Amino acid sequence: MFVLDHTQAVLKLISLAQTPISGEKIAAQLNITRAAVWKIIQVLQKKGYPIISHRRLGYEYRDDGFLNQYLIQAGLTPALQTQLKFELHQTIDSTNLRAKQLCVAQSVKSPLVILSDRQTAGYGRYGRNYSCPSRSGIYLSILLPNQATILNPGLLTTATALAVSYTIEQQLHLKPQIKWVNDLMLDQKKIVGILTEAVSDIESRSIGQVIVGIGINYLTEIDQLPESVQQTAGSLRAAVRQNGITRNQFIAALLNQFFELYQHYQTGDFLPAYRQRCFLLQQQVTITQGNHKFTGQAVDIDNQGRLVLADGQHISSGEITRIRLK
Repeated sequence: MFVLDHTQAVLKLISLAQTPISGEKIAAQLNITRAAVWKIIQVLQKKGYPIISHRRLGYEYRDDGFLNQYLIQAGLTPALQTQLKFELHQTIDSTNLRAKQLCVAQSVKSPLVILSDRQTAGYGRYGRNYSCPSRSGIYLSILLPNQATILNPGLLTTATALAVSYTIEQQLHLKPQIKWVNDLMLDQKKIVGILTEAVSDIESRSIGQVIVGIGINYLTEIDQLPESVQQTAGSLRAAVRQNGITRNQFIAALLNQFFELYQHYQTGDFLPAYRQRCFLLQQQVTITQGNHKFTGQAVDIDNQGRLVLADGQHISSGEITRIRLK
């Protein structure tokens, strides 16, 4: 019988090896038998890890996008490699729900990234469900300890949208546009949704932890989505296949971008870049906020991440339900 630590150690060695690594070398490094190595690899392959066996050469990991913590960590900055914790799932109800469960059980001291191949109960703003096909999208939540006395969810959401936009631009050479406050669009189709949630500390009556959820139609085939969203949903699939960027590589790049902006997001220094990518400005829009609706020309994003209308109103939250493009 092998232990879980050995399973992860074998996976890590094979994942990070630049050339095929032999069972003999793995066994020697971990002080276990070659038979144990073989059994562990059988288990990993059954779970879906793309480990290829080469006769007389050893084992090779071919990154086909199957979520792999070690490949993601390898693409992070040195600082993030030691700071971030990971929790990976093949199927989960929702990564944001999982983050909330962890908040109840414990107070996180360092950022935790929760990833899943598939979500069965993914949700967006106002609790709306959305389709999460297996292994085609990127579904992640970042659980963050809140170290600030004041949380500005508008700035955090806009900073996250910009981080995703930067990553798409740099990795896939596309120019997505941002629909205030939490959607990214490509050819007027939604490709990314962002949901920021605060978790209150009842005893101190303050925001103890923050959850940033990100859903990306990465390799999504639109005709596999429910008919009700096929007309409005977009996908990065064509650009992903053209550029050969795996989900693990993209996730690592996204985390690097996010935490680069997160360090100073409350200053709002990133807002000029956000405004350049926000296609609502100078357009006539209708914003729904609960039972209220606001209609007017969107003229700016203020330094708090709020949408500014021509009549002087500053809207901190809401959903753009109509856009009349000029």
